[in-house]
Parts: sequence; structure tokens; C-alpha cells
Amino acid sequence: MRWVTVRVRLFAAAREAAGESETAVAAGPLPQVLGAVQERYDERFGRVLEVASVLVDGTHVERGEELHVADGSEVAILPPFSGG
Repeated sequence: MRWVTVRVRLFAAAREAAGESETAVAAGPLPQVLGAVQERYDERFGRVLEVASVLVDGTHVERGEELHVADGSEVAILPPFSGG
């Protein structure tokens, strides 16, 4: 049996809070995918996730959206950033 997985890429403050730039979780509804990622890391990561933008295969989605994230998809977690 093959695991059905989603690649999750972490950027900026999300990467810093997690201590790594990517992970993999089981495919499924977006809230379940994000919940699985949040469970892997501490509450600092959870605070970053609350304000981050989420992209699924390059398309911006709302965190609570009942979108099914399919096997082989990529989820990107992009915290807000500032700059000039």
C-alpha cells in the first residue's frame, strides 16, 4: 500500500518556526491537511499559520475552504512579510 501524500512547503517565519523548509502529510480536505501540519510543530508555528496565506498547487485558497488536496499536490504556507 502506498501512502497518499501532499508536499507542504514552508516559507519565511513558518520555516523558522518549524525548523525545516518542507514536510509531507496525508492528502485530504484542506483543513485536515493544515491541522496535520500544525500538529507537527509547537504553538509558535500555530500562530504563524493563523496569519499565513495558503496556496494549493500555486492557487491562493482560504484556510477553511473544504477543498480536497489530492495526492501529489503541493501546499505552500506563506506568512505575511514586510519590506521596502
